Amino acid sequence: MKKGFTRILIYLLLSLFLIPAITLIFTEYGSNRFGNEVASIIIDNARKQNQDVTEVQAFLNEHPPQSVCVPVDSDLQDYQNSVCPQGSELWQFHAFTKLSVALIVFGVFVLLLIAALSGLAFAGPAIQGISLRLARPILIVVTLIEVLVQGLLLVWLSFWITAFFTNSYYPKLILLIGLAVVVGVFCILKGIFRRLPPPDDTEGIEVTRTHAPALWARLDQLAARLGTTAPDHVIAGIDASFYVTEAPLSIKKQKLRGRKLYVSLPLLRHLTPEQADGVMVHELTHLQKGDTTSSAALGPKLHHLDLYIELMGENPFTLAVYYPLAVYRMLFELAWQRYSRDREFIADRKAAEVAGPATIVESLVKISAYSAYWGQVEHEMFAHNERHDETLNMRDAIAKGLTDYAHSDGFTSMMREQNVPHPFDSHPPLSERMQNVGHVIDERDFAAVATLMPQHSWVDLVPHADEIEQTLWQRYESDFSSAHEESLSWRYEPVGEEQIALVEKYFPPVTYKLRKGRAISVGWQGVTEPKHGKVWSWDAIRTASFNSNLGITYVIFYFHEKQDNGKKVQMVFLPGIRKKFTEFSEDIGKFLYRHQVMREQQKNTES
Repeated sequence: MKKGFTRILIYLLLSLFLIPAITLIFTEYGSNRFGNEVASIIIDNARKQNQDVTEVQAFLNEHPPQSVCVPVDSDLQDYQNSVCPQGSELWQFHAFTKLSVALIVFGVFVLLLIAALSGLAFAGPAIQGISLRLARPILIVVTLIEVLVQGLLLVWLSFWITAFFTNSYYPKLILLIGLAVVVGVFCILKGIFRRLPPPDDTEGIEVTRTHAPALWARLDQLAARLGTTAPDHVIAGIDASFYVTEAPLSIKKQKLRGRKLYVSLPLLRHLTPEQADGVMVHELTHLQKGDTTSSAALGPKLHHLDLYIELMGENPFTLAVYYPLAVYRMLFELAWQRYSRDREFIADRKAAEVAGPATIVESLVKISAYSAYWGQVEHEMFAHNERHDETLNMRDAIAKGLTDYAHSDGFTSMMREQNVPHPFDSHPPLSERMQNVGHVIDERDFAAVATLMPQHSWVDLVPHADEIEQTLWQRYESDFSSAHEESLSWRYEPVGEEQIALVEKYFPPVTYKLRKGRAISVGWQGVTEPKHGKVWSWDAIRTASFNSNLGITYVIFYFHEKQDNGKKVQMVFLPGIRKKFTEFSEDIGKFLYRHQVMREQQKNTES
């Protein structure tokens, strides 16, 4: 975190001050050079007119031409009009000196603004909402100003640096930089009006009061002890987590409103009824204290900000917007985590009051161990380099392997700093949560606690829990198998019909017809060029650029090594492909990227 923040802070400083600093250095140098040239002309004219050169030189030493581009006394007005008239080279360099200084000052203001908005986030949960509401529009406005003014400086520099040092200028370069600024502004405005995507469905099944009256009676009982009410909805799922939320959720496209409690059926099987009571009191305390209300209010705003930051980071022309927002977001996250840790400690203490400190700590150990092992099983299955059978039996694999995992090397150290998983908040490490409730389990006893299965659990309160869980596991494993299969298409350098068929399922070869009966083909092997049918492998191709001007469409391939023509560059004309040119360029990029990912995967496997 510290390294990442330091790096992004350095990038922020560069994005704010690099261009104005370069402009300032150049304008100072250019002003002095133009001033000296003007002074030389004045001295030469004085000599030709037989004036006292010593007196003229003394005046110029006291009032160099570049020094009178600022407001001057009336006795210097004629001199100013002569050496620094509006629109002259000296006037331009002086104007851009002032502009670059102003932008540097403005950059300092942006830094102070980020610090102030971040400071508000640390002031408390109520103020965090104000900070977030203010930050996005204010930072977007100030960074938009940065992009526009820095763009103006770049356009001006693109003319004057070349003109200054080569006595020439390049209209294409000026136009290119101008277009880059326009693209940057367009992306900023596009991001402002970007709509939030609808929330994904939550994998689970709603358990209603009619369906599980005993479960709801238990929740009502616990809620009454806390002086609050039970949640409006209970969702049973298989994720290794318990949580409450008022954020938008939907199940099978049906939106659920109000306060929602998510319960994990696999975890409930590992918890005694008393341990589950403690977990539920913990979650109900979040409802009672209003934690879910603040999370629901901030969640969409944070999501919107994150999407905007992501969009700004994708474009090199909007980095001056990306870094200020990213630094603020990281500082806000620190404030959010501190608040999250505090409310977790409060909820844990309340759970300890109701269920007992030992009970709540044991439940935390079990949840941490189960979720960590599930993650390991997932990782191993996803890293498998062959397609899985139709049935993964992940549920049984976790249940059977948990005991061996709990007694394996590294389990204790993992548990020491393990965070209990939660999709909405950052939870403190297990060690700190044990100290918070005043009951610390010896590390040597973690394995015994984690693997002790109860005879009865809250699952007994959910009718048809086995069928519900089995349905959810089947759905999950199907999605997992599909994602794993697609990942194999990125990993394989296919050997044999089965692997080739899998790769071509996700990366089918494409042929684009050209004029005169020719064609150019793109597949996982490489590019089949149209003239001689030669296949250029992806290993040989470094990159490609695409052009379509004045009715002439072509692609330029850049190779790592010299080709048959003795060059590392090959231009291929594509007559007749104009309507599908964009699709063709995307296919080249897609297949080349797949190949690069595959080679990188091979290197990682070998190392």
